[in-house]
Amino acid sequence: MKKLKHSKYKNTGILFEMLVRKLTSETLTSDKSNTIDIIKKYFGKNTELAKEMKLYNALLKEQFKSEASALEYIRSVKAAHSKLNKSVLRRERYNLVKEISEKFKLDQISKIRVHNYKLLASAYIIFENDDADNPKQIMECKSEIVNNIITERAQQEKQRDVVLETFKSQPKDQRLLTYRLLVDKFNDKYSGLDENQKRLLNKYITNVNDSDTLKEYIQTVIPTIKKGLKAQVAKIDDAATKIKVERLSEMLCDVENINIIKESHVLNLLRYFDLIKELNEVHKWNHC
Repeated sequence: MKKLKHSKYKNTGILFEMLVRKLTSETLTSDKSNTIDIIKKYFGKNTELAKEMKLYNALLKEQFKSEASALEYIRSVKAAHSKLNKSVLRRERYNLVKEISEKFKLDQISKIRVHNYKLLASAYIIFENDDADNPKQIMECKSEIVNNIITERAQQEKQRDVVLETFKSQPKDQRLLTYRLLVDKFNDKYSGLDENQKRLLNKYITNVNDSDTLKEYIQTVIPTIKKGLKAQVAKIDDAATKIKVERLSEMLCDVENINIIKESHVLNLLRYFDLIKELNEVHKWNHC
């Protein structure tokens, strides 16, 4: 029995999520781009892609109390999907991918992380295939969707958003005050960071969904850290301390071998900058 294949370039849900995350990153960095125009053009009110995207959302965001109800709902959504104009849908999706590849680097935008990738992939398999094509694989995909939309699981997900929902429900002036307080607390917490650390943290926040851009930046950071450590090693008289600092320099991560830059990697680099600052202060003190 054939294994049912998934393609993120044919998955409307994943394409939409990647565009939204790219737009979010650009908004934070104040970059101008064509992302918003592409989203409006292909996911406007009357496009087949917009209709299909609604079905993806319908399949992932509804809540049910029982597995039986969830499975029946999946069948209903799949039936609705079968009524879409498939030839128009394929043409719109082809043009969307073509325009993305023309306006951006497709291999880079395709590496943007989508947090619900597995769910969207399962939805795609269900939409594009019949149960008879591979009953076991279809059942696994349905189970993935069911586990997401039954009430108990959905309730757990909702609890994570309580703070955000509370924030949204506040009056506008109260939200602005809350935002200012958060910014002030953030600034107080990180007021001790030097320019290198602030720049690294800013790059991580604004490019958290763009692994390639983040990796490219960190590739320029690591040589700076190594150079700083080397300069400090030359000033160290204690042999044991010198060996330890040299070893720390050797332990700096090889970014080429990292698929996804995680928070732990960024924290480690921030600590390296702290170490350089501490060593510099010690050497200044010793020479006073």
